[in-house]
Amino acid sequence: MLTNQGARCETLGNAVSQENVELVRRLYAELASEGSTQQFEQRMSDDALGRFLDPEIEWVPVTESLLAVDSYRGFDGVRRFWGEFLSAWERYRVETLRFDDAGDQVAVVVHIVGRTHELEVDETRSSLLTVRDGRVVRVQSFADPDGARQAAGLPP
Repeated sequence: MLTNQGARCETLGNAVSQENVELVRRLYAELASEGSTQQFEQRMSDDALGRFLDPEIEWVPVTESLLAVDSYRGFDGVRRFWGEFLSAWERYRVETLRFDDAGDQVAVVVHIVGRTHELEVDETRSSLLTVRDGRVVRVQSFADPDGARQAAGLPP
C-alpha cells in the first residue's frame, strides 16, 4: 500500500512544472490505492497506465535492489516490475513524504515499511520521474532519500 498523507511539495512556480508534480502525485495515489489483486491488475491495464505513463516508459529500479534487471521498458515492463516488487513482500506500506519540482522532472521521497524475505524493512528512498507531454517517460529509483534531488540538480 502506498499513501501520500502529509506529503510536502516544493515547486519552482512554473504552471507546467506544477502540472508535472500533480501528475506524479496522482500516479502515486493510484498505485497507493488499496484493493484486491484484481483491482490492482485493472490499475496496471494499458488504459490505466496510459493516463500517467508514456507507452515507451523506462523504469529503473534501485541498483542494489532485489530486482536484478537494469531497467524495465514499456507498459509490459512496468507490469513486470510491479509484479516482481509485490511478490518480494509479505507486507509493505509506502508513504510519500515529499514532491520536489525540478522543471520536467519531479523528485519524490518515500518511506517504506514492511517485511520481505523474513527481514523487517524501514527505509526512506527516492525516485526521479521525468515528464514529457503530460506523461511520465522515465522513473529512476534511488536508495538514498536525497538521491533523486541530487540527480535533478536540486539543492539539499
